[in-house]
Amino acid sequence: MQKFLQKRRPQQDNQPFGHVFSALLILLVVLIVGFLFVNSTYFNVGNVVVEGNKYMPTEEVYVIAEIPEPVNILKLNTGQIRERLLKDLRVSDVDVIRKFPSTIVISIKERRPLAYVASSYGFVEVDKQGVILAAHKNLKQINVPMITGIRLDGGYVGDNVEHPQVEPVLEYLSTLEEPILNQISEVNIQAGGSIVCYTVKSSQLKLGKAERMAEKAKLTNEILNELAGNGAIIDYIDLNYASPFIKFKS
Repeated sequence: MQKFLQKRRPQQDNQPFGHVFSALLILLVVLIVGFLFVNSTYFNVGNVVVEGNKYMPTEEVYVIAEIPEPVNILKLNTGQIRERLLKDLRVSDVDVIRKFPSTIVISIKERRPLAYVASSYGFVEVDKQGVILAAHKNLKQINVPMITGIRLDGGYVGDNVEHPQVEPVLEYLSTLEEPILNQISEVNIQAGGSIVCYTVKSSQLKLGKAERMAEKAKLTNEILNELAGNGAIIDYIDLNYASPFIKFKS
């Protein structure tokens, strides 16, 4: 009996090895099936949605984000896409999320262009902090107010405009409500330092000296909202004083 047990031990010792080999084989099969499944067309995204972009074209967002066509949502690195988009000065923040089974959503928070300013080589587009978002040799379309009466000597994309006459104008424009801001076509800084705004309807907003700009912007919001839709044509609004004076066209 003892000899029999001694002969059986080698076979018993091989059983754990057989179990390990079987487990490894099953794991390998699972990995292969998983790899084929992940790389199948089932997870190809049929729709990439870009939200929140008002100034950046959607096609340009795709290019900056380096989104391939077609996209596999399990292979897509959303963190890398976010990093690429955040490198663009026009993007303040961005979220990239997957919505199964076949959608990717890119939600963008843009830096808002607030005004154009003439420069030595054309025009620069600045936001409310004075950051130069873009430079243009010529302007084919003007979608934000133009600051006139001054010219910047330099400045490159990414630089901050530090001009004592531009800063108060940006403060005024950034305090305006969007519908009111859309009515402003030009802000002229005159030789004596007085500031006059012109609306798309050729009305004037006389701001006077570069002081109390946030207060003057709030008054502009109140007055233009109150007068909206009453049919009156404004010649000018003088905001130099605590009580603004309004002159209507006859």
